[in-house]
Amino acid sequence: MTLLLLDGVKYTSLEPKEEVELEEIVKEHSKEIFGNDSLYVDVKKRIKSESGISSIPDGYLIDFSDNSLWIVEVELSKHSLQRHLVAQLNTFMGGVKYPEAQKEIVDAIYSVINGNILLKALVEKRLDSKDVHHFLSELISKPLNITVVIDELNEKVEKAFENWRVKPSFIEIKTFVRGGIGIGAHAHLITVSSEWEESLMYSHAIYDESRKVFLCECGGEAHKNSATYKVGEINEHLLYAHGIPPDEQIIDGWTKDHEKLCRKYFAKLFST
Repeated sequence: MTLLLLDGVKYTSLEPKEEVELEEIVKEHSKEIFGNDSLYVDVKKRIKSESGISSIPDGYLIDFSDNSLWIVEVELSKHSLQRHLVAQLNTFMGGVKYPEAQKEIVDAIYSVINGNILLKALVEKRLDSKDVHHFLSELISKPLNITVVIDELNEKVEKAFENWRVKPSFIEIKTFVRGGIGIGAHAHLITVSSEWEESLMYSHAIYDESRKVFLCECGGEAHKNSATYKVGEINEHLLYAHGIPPDEQIIDGWTKDHEKLCRKYFAKLFST
């Protein structure tokens, strides 16, 4: 058992029983894991190899910092690496090179983006005038990257891929729960890949209680002090200036009252 002491309170490690538990953490904390300049797309699209063997990735990641596309595979370390992880990734890489599979993946990702008004606005803003579907088609024509999210990264896992031409990027996520409370009070210990480490942002904005305004934290001190925002304005600024949708924005001092005002602000914005 691994023990975590947080402000003198004991937290014990909690091993996920199913991969879906780890998948939910990835979806909830995708910006903290992959960085603010990324988009995690939770779509499961079957990829079939030339031999006819098929498998389904857990998701896809778009990294806007270098315009790259990643296959995301979530795995538990207790599973057989060769039968689960290695076999699945071999199938992915063997099947994704075919035009038909590429088109199906692009269409699936585009459908998710196009079906969410905020997500669509975010991506279109990030791409400026470039067509979203065309952009995705360009991404999938490039060499594909792989990232593996796992509950325990050990030598056995890394050794399984030591001879791979395209080595996966590994991310380890461990969950700890407070004694006597359980999952209701928990903490995640995330070992993040160096590809995204420098772009992590722990707080996108802060609330200045004395002035009753918000300050943006996404552009250094000069940017932070250049303007102040009210509720709604700060959320819109983070969305359009920095590509962070409201439900993924991390704002110090944010309250339930702010949340209600924010929803009213966007409801009015998109109704005009």
